Amino acid sequence: MKIGYLMQAGVPDVRQSRLSGPANHVKQVFKNLIDLGHQLRLLALLDGQVWRSDDLEIFEPVKVNWLDKSLARRFESVIRRVQSELHIPYAALFESLRFAQACRQELTDYDLFYERTGWVGYGGGLAARWLGIPLVFEVNGDHLSEMELLGIAPRGAQRWISTVLMKWAINQASFIVATGEGWRWKLIERWEVKPEIVEVIENGSEIIDLLKREKLRAFHNSTDSSQDVTIIYIGAFEPWHGVTKLIIAFSKAVEKESGLQLILVGSGSELDEIKKLVSELALEDNVILTGHLTPQEFAFHLAEADIGVAPYCGRVEYSGLKLLDYKAAGLAIIASGEGGQPAVIEHSQTGWIVPPCNENALSDSIVRLARDVDLRHKMGRNSRTEAEQSHTWRYTAEQLIQVFNTIARD
Repeated sequence: MKIGYLMQAGVPDVRQSRLSGPANHVKQVFKNLIDLGHQLRLLALLDGQVWRSDDLEIFEPVKVNWLDKSLARRFESVIRRVQSELHIPYAALFESLRFAQACRQELTDYDLFYERTGWVGYGGGLAARWLGIPLVFEVNGDHLSEMELLGIAPRGAQRWISTVLMKWAINQASFIVATGEGWRWKLIERWEVKPEIVEVIENGSEIIDLLKREKLRAFHNSTDSSQDVTIIYIGAFEPWHGVTKLIIAFSKAVEKESGLQLILVGSGSELDEIKKLVSELALEDNVILTGHLTPQEFAFHLAEADIGVAPYCGRVEYSGLKLLDYKAAGLAIIASGEGGQPAVIEHSQTGWIVPPCNENALSDSIVRLARDVDLRHKMGRNSRTEAEQSHTWRYTAEQLIQVFNTIARD
């Protein structure tokens, strides 16, 4: 099958040498689909330029026939300046036309488009209609909710036009893949999508390949409860990730249990606030901030950890790549959740699910798992076993192909 992988939003930037978590997701899906025998071509709009890649190693600019000519560019520049000066709502018109035309040039004979959705990007939908090629959307979040949490959500006429365009773009999809049940539910609720065309396909974890069982603490024979206990968080430092809640909960746990260490892997808008909170709570000797690390780099920290935490607070979806990495590393897990989420964690078997934003529940869970080495190891072994069966990127790609085959036949 010939698959066009579309990213009009240009986020994440997969050209970087140090890939973010979302960029690594793109890389792994792309690579594993190729390994299954399919031909892929990525088209991504980055900094106003469409880029093409068949292997995510070599990227070539795409010259869009009529939109990238000097006269058309000057016209576009004039319209953009008028739009800016008169505060006319942004509709991503030129970006979407440029991207749609690039798809028409580069992907005419392809069997299917698979698009990682971004806010107000409808070029893929236009191209799918022009070419009569089925479009499958991949939904990894609720953009409007996250913009509201960051205080940058559109308002007034801008909100109206952007939501209308997003609804149109979503309705062009023949099928939608959501990476978590929360995203699926929100998609159906907000955009009135038919439930039968939305399926959850979880991400994978390359930690399964990077860390063999013998390297993991859960598979060691030692049951020495006097050893220090290492807790790890991997991910972004944004308001809905609950890292500040975690630090407060960890501080309470330290008061009850000695020998606790917290490793924070990542970066984000709350980094300065996190550093300040660590100082105010006198946790400098207990908390390590590593900055952003690649999976190859943070695999070492996972192998040395005992408990993985996902303290989401104010978020629609309670799953995420970190949970799968924790499972792959054989960690006992403490995760925020409600309403059956996160589905990848079985309470008391692979981890503890605690109410979101609840510092006391989070702290109590840390203390309980820190004191019970047998329970930690049991959860960790269960987690690793499930990860080996259901959380490889190969398994994710195989599930995607099942969907693609159905859509292509229809």
